[in-house]
Amino acid sequence: MFCTNCGQKMPDNSRFCTNCGTQLSSASAPTQAPESASEPISSTVETATPELVYDGNFSVKQEEGGNRCCVSELGAVKVYEYKKDLSTNPLSAMFAYYASEMNIRKRQVWIELNDDSYRLQAGAMQMMVGNIAVKSDVKDVGDFLGKMVKSVVTNESAVKPLYSGNGTLILEPTYKHILLVNPSDWDGGVVVEDGMYLASSGDIEIDMQSRANFSSALLGGEGLFNTKLVGNGVAVLESSVPYDELMEITLENSVARIDGPYAVAWSGSLDFTVERVNDSIISSAATGEGVVNVYRGTGKILVAPIDDLGEEKAIENTSSSNANPDSQTASKAGTALKLINSFLDD
Repeated sequence: MFCTNCGQKMPDNSRFCTNCGTQLSSASAPTQAPESASEPISSTVETATPELVYDGNFSVKQEEGGNRCCVSELGAVKVYEYKKDLSTNPLSAMFAYYASEMNIRKRQVWIELNDDSYRLQAGAMQMMVGNIAVKSDVKDVGDFLGKMVKSVVTNESAVKPLYSGNGTLILEPTYKHILLVNPSDWDGGVVVEDGMYLASSGDIEIDMQSRANFSSALLGGEGLFNTKLVGNGVAVLESSVPYDELMEITLENSVARIDGPYAVAWSGSLDFTVERVNDSIISSAATGEGVVNVYRGTGKILVAPIDDLGEEKAIENTSSSNANPDSQTASKAGTALKLINSFLDD
């Protein structure tokens, strides 16, 4: 027999090589000598590579206090706000300072998953830590086409991926304000304006609600459908105005008429139509109001009475050729407003 390590010829039934000391086995001894004593005999044994499973502990920490603090919390969701944008340069420092003074601040949503799931607007995830699986909510081709139609009429992404497991889910920062609501606290679920949906717990059903009649969409100049959230859980919404500026109107078999798209959310149990202020066209024209949004029934309405709806008009007035040619202040104000708009859009 020969040593399987160095090729040294050994007496049969030897247990150790006298040349290199390798332990030998008579049952595995080769029947022929190797071609060269300097080339050891090697044997290849195929073994299955075990799949690595990362199910250990982890921690995510970022200091709170001077610049970063939790401003709202509901269930497993926390909203953090950065009082100032400290990652600036000399060119943008002045703008960042005045932006923070006017409550234009970065906000970020953190979600702690504990054997549960959350659905996100496509592209909203920034990072995830832990054992978290991601899957699409598309069942088949027909379901995908249906979601495409919904995305067109609600101004949201067609596919909303589902994140499930155990870990920390961190969303992309935004300059918008974050509202945390439970749809079960609203009669018939909560209906939100287009583009407000950001995330929701996996048990919440995402649907659409249409206007009470087709003429409502034509009169109001808005879409025919809105996103509707139904179920017990947490819904994360993006708002252009902070919660402190929102007014909550509660109706009990009553009616509310609101001029303009100031309502950002309302109960799914309410009938929503767009109507003239008066039955008479002449009378409506005389009042100067035209058409209004009408909510009937029992439920709640969140209204933003102080909104930036006049911002675009202000920009046009201050930067158009109709502005006072002797006033450079108006032009500069218009340019500044455009710069702010561009900054917030990014």
